[in-house]
Amino acid sequence: MATASGFDSQIGYATEATAGIYTAPTRAIEHVKESLKQTIERIESASIKAGRRHQGRWYPGTRKVEGTVEHELGPANLGILLRHGMGAVSSSGTGPYSHVFTPGALVGSGLSCQVGRPGLDGTVWPFSYLGCQIAKMKISAKTGEIVMVELSLVGQFEDTGQSLVAPTYAAAWVPFTFAGAQLSVAGSVFACDSFSFEIDNALDWPRYKMSATNPDRPLVAKESGWRSFTGSIEADFTDLTAYNRYVNGTEAAISAVFTAGAHSLTIAGNARFDGETPTVDGPGLLGLNLPFRMLSTTSDAAACTMTLVNGDATP
Repeated sequence: MATASGFDSQIGYATEATAGIYTAPTRAIEHVKESLKQTIERIESASIKAGRRHQGRWYPGTRKVEGTVEHELGPANLGILLRHGMGAVSSSGTGPYSHVFTPGALVGSGLSCQVGRPGLDGTVWPFSYLGCQIAKMKISAKTGEIVMVELSLVGQFEDTGQSLVAPTYAAAWVPFTFAGAQLSVAGSVFACDSFSFEIDNALDWPRYKMSATNPDRPLVAKESGWRSFTGSIEADFTDLTAYNRYVNGTEAAISAVFTAGAHSLTIAGNARFDGETPTVDGPGLLGLNLPFRMLSTTSDAAACTMTLVNGDATP
């Protein structure tokens, strides 16, 4: 029996053959919360009409879709999100499969994201968001918790006329947790309390043009700035080794590996550390905050590469 509450909500994704053209969801992923919504601007007339103190004329203006979706991070069906967050992928293997994601072009295709939202009568209403792109992606891990991923999505249009696609979830879905996480810095295991990693794709959005076709919808977002890969590490202050990388401007290899059985996600690259001086805030143990930026002068892939090992033949 339907509960008429968030318990009956669902989210599914599909890669669009043409950006902005609806494609029925092919990957359903368990979610924690979402805030996707369409905003439609109003154009109000300012014309003066003798004897009138109120102007009631208005017209529909531009529209846009934006919001966030938060998932517990698990290997199954994750590839579609990493593909749209990073841009390029190379796959190999015969089960488990290995998918290597590197910075690549983000234009040419979009995501259809369908959210099923339950009404009070128990009906789950489909809200389909077309032409979505991942503006930002953040992966967060903390001691004692499940690893999380938050997507910041931008899109072109909300369509409530499509059929609700029943979700088919991965049968053996298991999330990554802190217990299967390991961080390495400069080739050595680095014990930490938390780790976060964020991609900012520097998308120029929204952009509108006077056009004969859907002028109210934003165009597909374009990359218009340097893509960034940043993050932060929270750890105990043990000695000067990590701190001196910040002080001396020493770059180092960094790798975060999340494992769930035979499946894994590895975020690896080269990092500059933009840390801060550890200070005393009472009688407790001192902590060390290490913000970092992944970068490389040799190639984008050397700055940041994500490798997903899972049971999906295609991401």
